[in-house]
Amino acid sequence: MSQATTQLRPSGKGFVLAKLGKGLPSMRRLVDTYTSADRKTYIKLDGELTPLLPEHVFLPGN
Repeated sequence: MSQATTQLRPSGKGFVLAKLGKGLPSMRRLVDTYTSADRKTYIKLDGELTPLLPEHVFLPGN
């Protein structure tokens, strides 16, 4: 992980449209969100921190 991702602080929760795997369709999932020191947003999806990209369908919960 880069230094920016090691300096994360929790910033709330939100919903993201994501696949569950094993051939299941995409579903809305509640995820924790984090903000890095350089103000990028990350989501915790399936136990992994992933940067929030423009192609993600995200609805903030705060």
